[in-house]
Amino acid sequence: MKYGLPFLLLLVAGPALAHPGHGPESLSAGLLHPLTGLDHLLMLTGAGIIAALGQRPRSFIFATLAAMLVGALAGRALGAFSGMEMLIALSVLAAGAMIFAAFTGRGAWLMPVLALAHGWAHGAEGAADGFWLFTAGFMATSSALLLTGYAAGVQLRRHPALRKIAGSGWLAAAAVVLAG
Repeated sequence: MKYGLPFLLLLVAGPALAHPGHGPESLSAGLLHPLTGLDHLLMLTGAGIIAALGQRPRSFIFATLAAMLVGALAGRALGAFSGMEMLIALSVLAAGAMIFAAFTGRGAWLMPVLALAHGWAHGAEGAADGFWLFTAGFMATSSALLLTGYAAGVQLRRHPALRKIAGSGWLAAAAVVLAG
């Protein structure tokens, strides 16, 4: 059971494939948002797995969270930009490729950069009056998803065949996200 728990945690939000109607101005909306979009869910858990496979997992996780926060602030100040949604979809593809190949070199730091686009979207799409509550919520849930991915990644590090299967699943999910 102790080996299966991280994988079971990844399945908890399985049915959350679309964004339900929750307002962008509340803490609860921020807490739920990363769980209700396949792109956010896969990018964050994937980044956690990549962190576990790498040499500096804490730095990687903190850099990912910091990039999301900076992105949210920039999105609030500057609004959406062309290609933002494509970068978000590509982040899932990048996560899948890195998990599949166990790629942990300097290029793996692309994930925190892509997390910037996720944060930017949150900042650009959120209501101005509830920005801080929503941001606190999505940062808390993002942290939990990164740590869940990290726990799964620790197990995948020990089982290369499962890591390849997980990476293949991420790549298939990326195709779904890219298809829209």
